[in-house]
Order: sequence, then structure tokens, then C-alpha cells
Amino acid sequence: MRVLWLGAGIPVIGAVLTAIALQLLGLGGESEPDPASAGVGASSASPSAPPFVVTARQENEAGCTALPRKVSSPEDRAELVTGGDVNAVIQRHQGARVGEMNLGLTFEGGPSSLTITAIEIKPNSPRPAEPFAGTLLCEPNAGGEAKIQLFADLDSPEPVFLTGKNSTQKYFKEKAITLAPGEQVNLSATFLAEKGSRDFGLLIRYVRNGKDGTVPVPAPRGGRYAVTGFADRYGAVYEGSAGGVYRRLEDPRPCPWLPASRGC
Repeated sequence: MRVLWLGAGIPVIGAVLTAIALQLLGLGGESEPDPASAGVGASSASPSAPPFVVTARQENEAGCTALPRKVSSPEDRAELVTGGDVNAVIQRHQGARVGEMNLGLTFEGGPSSLTITAIEIKPNSPRPAEPFAGTLLCEPNAGGEAKIQLFADLDSPEPVFLTGKNSTQKYFKEKAITLAPGEQVNLSATFLAEKGSRDFGLLIRYVRNGKDGTVPVPAPRGGRYAVTGFADRYGAVYEGSAGGVYRRLEDPRPCPWLPASRGC
């Protein structure tokens, strides 16, 4: 029998026998799954078949946002006072909603029914930090109602969703959300903070066909989930309208927007 040798001196027949042996041992080396194929709504139990789709949107049409640092660059100040891209300034400085952050979540059912058993809050720090005191941006208050409302106190070491703003009853202790194929369910989640600042993530737990799964919820518009309490005073305070221009106020205190319980 003639053996064909490669330039490196390894016989082809040896490579074939090695490949057969690896297959028999189960070490043939399957290709790695593409990480990009697991998007929003992908299940930890079945990453190739999204069980449902969830989208998040921030519903703070009015209220206050605080930045950890004072806005100092001419470019950022120009964005504020000329009605530019205020959201870009907030994202660059990693701002957070003050007092409360309202988040809308929309669930759309997949090919089969399932039950959402929990929405977990995953703080990125064991306890709140000091409230942001750099720059305060405020608009007149406004708001609306949603189908299902949840509340969470981010001043708590281990925040969970509650049934009301002043409630101590855990929403998912006795309740669950059932999602039928193609069904759409909307809910509103309010994250509260009075004493400190916190950023966090969201993780949905569900059961489908008797199997548990999890789905992370990416923050909307490339932002992040974060909320902070009011500071006593700021490096700069601006008042304006959502999508409009802002003007800087002389008083560095947030008096007009403080809860009645605090005052100035």
C-alpha cells in the first residue's frame, strides 16, 4: 500500500483515522453557536426559539433627571439651552431619574402559552450610593395610567416589586402573568428612590411546558436602568420642557420639585 505524505510529513491516512476516532469518542468538535442569534426574549432553556418578546420603554415624559457631575462643556450647555439632544447629554453623563423612574414593559406571546412567575431586580451594588448632585434637569409634572402597575423601592438592600407605592405586599408572591400565544400584555413599573442612587438590571422568570426559563430585559434606547433621590443642592439646576429648551436657575436647590414631606 502506498501512503501519500504531505509536505509537513503527516500521512493523510493518519489524519482520517484520527478523525474517525474522535467521532467515536464524541469529540468531533461541533461549531460554537452564534452569540448574536440569542436576542431579546431568548430563553435560557431554549435559546433557538424565543418563547415571547419583551420591549421596555421609559415613560418619563416629565419630572426630573440628575447627573452625577455638573455640566461644564460648552457643547453640553448649548444642547440644553438651545433645545438640542438633551437625551444625548443625559446618556453621556450617565444620568438617572429623580424620585421615581417609570418604565413600560410590553410582552407579546410566542408560539405557546407560558406563565411569567417573577420579574427580578438585579442591583449593580449591594446598597445605594449618595444621590446625584451634579446637574438637575426638570420639567413640569405629567403622567398616565397603565394596565398592570408595579412598584419597587430602590433604597431597599434587596428591592422587589410590590403591589402599591406604599405597600409591603410582594406582587409575584401570590400573582403571576399568563401570556397566551400572540397575546399582548402591558404593565408599568415604577422604581422609587429617596435616600440614594442605584442602577440595576431586570430579569424575567417564566414557566413554559413545565420548564423554567429566564429572559433579561435590555434597557431602552441604549440607556440604562437608574434612579436617584434628590440632593440638597446641585452644581447647576435647569428648568425646561421635554423636547424643548432649558434655562439655568439661580437657586441650586430643587425646591419646586421636592415632595411635600421634605420641602426646602
